[in-house]
This record gives sequence, C-alpha cells and structure tokens, in this order.
Amino acid sequence: MELIRQFGERWARNSENIKDKRMPGKKKGGQGVYILYDGSTPVYIGKGNIRARLMDADKDERRKDSWDHFSWYVIKDKTLIHDVEVLLIRILPIYLRHLTRQRGHFKVGKFDQPQKIKQKTKTPNYISPPKFMR
Repeated sequence: MELIRQFGERWARNSENIKDKRMPGKKKGGQGVYILYDGSTPVYIGKGNIRARLMDADKDERRKDSWDHFSWYVIKDKTLIHDVEVLLIRILPIYLRHLTRQRGHFKVGKFDQPQKIKQKTKTPNYISPPKFMR
C-alpha cells in the first residue's frame, strides 16, 4: 500500500513555488504534511491543505522570518495524515522544531513504558579522605 501520493522536497521559499500548480490544491486532494526549514534545519511540521498552509506560514508573524525552504507530502490515505505528522514531530528533537508548539498525540494506540527492573539498592560505603588531606 502506498503512503505518499505526491511530494516535493527542499523547495525554495518564494511566491512562485508556494503557488506552484504541481502542488495540488484543496480541490485536487492537496491534503498532507509539510516541513518548514531554516537552511537544512527543520523548524516546523504541519498538516492540512498544503498550499493554503504554506501561504499562511508565509504571512504569519511568528513563522514568516524563520524559514527559507519547505518540503511537502500528499498522503494517499487521508486518515493517516494526523499520525504521519505526529510521527515526524516526535522524531525530531525539540530544539530542532522550535516553532512547533505541540508534541503530538497519535489517534490510536497506547504509549508503552519500558519495563522496570527491580534491583537491590546498595548503599555506598563512605571512604574518608587520606590523612595527609585533613
């Protein structure tokens, strides 16, 4: 089963690319995820109507000066868009996605904690300093 129907990677931020007809709009199924980059560093991950969201990000006071390239991915199965966005957000360290305010929660599934292993706690023995240091 295909996950990605169409995509563009590392497009320069300019009005021609943001309005490029190769990137499908809302009427042609342009729903998916997008990543904003500052140089080679991803700084924001979002989802929705890609072209409209990029136009918003281009004007947004908080984000407009923080990115110069973008990538976009049209997800074939629209029910997976949210979980793909959450996965991408969770993969990146928080300092790399400083404009993304959320951590993201998957639609289904549960978070499994690592198993706790019971260990006997040992109290450390105090070792006094040598006499010549007192």
